[in-house]
Amino acid sequence: MIIRSLGLPMALVDVDQALSGRWRVHAHEVDVVRVQDPPYEAWPRLREAGFHPKPQVIMWRAEVTASEDAYLATLSGKDRYDIRSAYRRAAEADLLIGTEPLTPALLDEFLELYEKQIAGMRHGWPVAVRQQADILDRADSYRTITVRSGASLVGACLNEDLPDRDEMRARFSAVTQGQRNGSLSRVLYWETMRQARVRGRRWATLGRDVNLYGHLGNAGLFSFKSRLGFTAVPGQLVEPGSGSHQADRVVGFSALSDPALLLSYAAVEGEEAAVTARLSGHLFSEVDVDLRPFRGAGLTDLTLHRVRPPTG
Repeated sequence: MIIRSLGLPMALVDVDQALSGRWRVHAHEVDVVRVQDPPYEAWPRLREAGFHPKPQVIMWRAEVTASEDAYLATLSGKDRYDIRSAYRRAAEADLLIGTEPLTPALLDEFLELYEKQIAGMRHGWPVAVRQQADILDRADSYRTITVRSGASLVGACLNEDLPDRDEMRARFSAVTQGQRNGSLSRVLYWETMRQARVRGRRWATLGRDVNLYGHLGNAGLFSFKSRLGFTAVPGQLVEPGSGSHQADRVVGFSALSDPALLLSYAAVEGEEAAVTARLSGHLFSEVDVDLRPFRGAGLTDLTLHRVRPPTG
C-alpha cells in the first residue's frame, strides 16, 4: 500500500513482500519502503534484504553533571567554542536571556514564532499548535526559556519539569529566521541543561524526533544535537510505549532530503537487548558524503548507503 505521510511517499509492505523483493514494483513511486511492527524473529532476514529495524522515535538525553565545567569538559574544543560563541553573539546583540512562567499570552507569542519557523520547513508539522490546550493545562509544570530583543520574543524553549522522571524536557523551541544563523538554539538548549541542574534533575532531554532525518528534520539536526552532548536512544527507553518498531529501506529522494539518516537497532541477540543497546547510524545519499559530521555520540557505527535511482 502506498501512502503519503506528511508529504513523504512511502510503501507499506509486510515481511514477505520485503523479503521477496515484491516492494520493487513501487520503487519509482516512493522514497521509503517500510515494514511496520516486524516481529523480532524477522529482523535478521530484513537486514539481509536491505531493511533496517529501528525504533519509530528516538529521544535525545544527557545526564546532568554536577557542574557546567564538568559537562563542557566532555565536549570537543570546537563544540565548547560554538556554545561560548553563541552566548557572545547574543550579548553583542543585547539579547535578554531569562525564564518566564508559561502564561496564555506567552504561549501565544511563542506559537506565532513557532508557526513562522514551521512554515519555512519543507514538511513542517505544527505539533505545538495542535497540543496548545494540553500545554496550557500543564502550564505550571513548564519552565520557559525566553530570549528577547527589547520587548520582542526572538527565541523560546518550552521546557517541562518532570520530577517523577528526574528529567527536564525541552518540548518545543523556536527562534526567528535571523537568529537561526546565530545559533540561538544552542543558547536555548544550554539553558535547558542549566535549568535541569538548578532543579537537581538527573536528565536533560531534547524531546522526541521521528527516526528518519531528511523528512521533518534534516540530517544536520542529528549532528547539531549530538554536538551539544546529547545522545539518541530509543524512545521507549525513556517513555515506555513511545513509538513502535519499524524496518525501513530508503530508495529515493523526491521528498526526502539528501542525505537522509536513520538509527537502527544493533544486531544483538534478543529484542530487549536490541532496544537497550547503542544504536547504529545509517546515512543514505545518491553521492559520496563526508561521514564525520554525523558520527553522533553513543552510536556503535555509521554506514553510508549509496541510493541508486530506480531504472526501467
